[in-house]
Amino acid sequence: MNAFHCGRGAMLPMRARLALPAALFASAFAARAQNALADYPNKPVRWIVPTSAGAGTDAAARSFAKVAGEAWKQPVVVDNRSGASGMIGLDMLAAAPPDGYTLGFMSVSQFLDATLLNKYVFDAQKDFTPISMLASTPLLLLSNAETRIDTLPQLIAAAKARPKALNYASGGTGGITHFAMEVFLRRAGIQVTHVAYKGSGPAVIDLLSGQVQIGFSTPAAVLQHVKSGRLRALAVASPTRSPLAPEVPTFAEQGLDGLNLTTWYGLFGPANMAPELVERIARSISAGVRPAAVRDKMVGDGFEPILSAPADFAKFLKADREQWLGVAKAINFKREN
Repeated sequence: MNAFHCGRGAMLPMRARLALPAALFASAFAARAQNALADYPNKPVRWIVPTSAGAGTDAAARSFAKVAGEAWKQPVVVDNRSGASGMIGLDMLAAAPPDGYTLGFMSVSQFLDATLLNKYVFDAQKDFTPISMLASTPLLLLSNAETRIDTLPQLIAAAKARPKALNYASGGTGGITHFAMEVFLRRAGIQVTHVAYKGSGPAVIDLLSGQVQIGFSTPAAVLQHVKSGRLRALAVASPTRSPLAPEVPTFAEQGLDGLNLTTWYGLFGPANMAPELVERIARSISAGVRPAAVRDKMVGDGFEPILSAPADFAKFLKADREQWLGVAKAINFKREN
């Protein structure tokens, strides 16, 4: 019988006969994948947080994990994996299967370390899947109250009168508070001395004690000390005044345009996640934060919900990386470990 005859009982050509199982398999796989997506998540989801428990990134992660868990009707387990400037946690995330059950919560601090450390270098676009920038918080420029520097013009005048006499605290060399201060110093045309600490907590403690005189920090970490009078908030590094500290003037209001320096928090997955799954995760978390009571609580906790779309987040990361690489080059920054 002619193998190309397709009447009743006819044999199909060999290529067609071989293609049938493959087509059926692909169809079945696609159906299973679609069902898995429709059913996502049907078990607990792990969020890797590459910092220790209690840190700013951890607090933000737990706030959003609660929202996600309520939206998904599944536990979202926060898994703190600190060490090696966050690279231990990021290594784990990069090695996880791209099924949406292992995600990572990262701040700009880990992003900077991953971008700038010569020993561990990740590409946020290739090694991970950007899902959403969930929140941000602008940085505040602060002075110790005992310095009697109460305004930004007073700080600039004092630094110009005695170059390098003032000390500034950062949460670590190459971190966001270090780079933010260097951007400000160059824009203002002044020189102060850098004192690097192992984390933002010790930096704030020495700023409170007067061991250092100025520094950048997030509102959540310092507003209680501003209200008590121990610290002065000189400027907020956002385009407009922040609802987190509405009484603090922007840099632009005081003659320094373009100083928009924020700490952001974002959700990532391993590389090669299905776009449909990524969109589903981003949309469901966004919906969970939509109620006014939830948003108000997050603002009260010290960060502003952003909830960007995956494509917008990916575009932002590319621009942010270029910005900070430019800053690193401008200050001759190099770090080997």
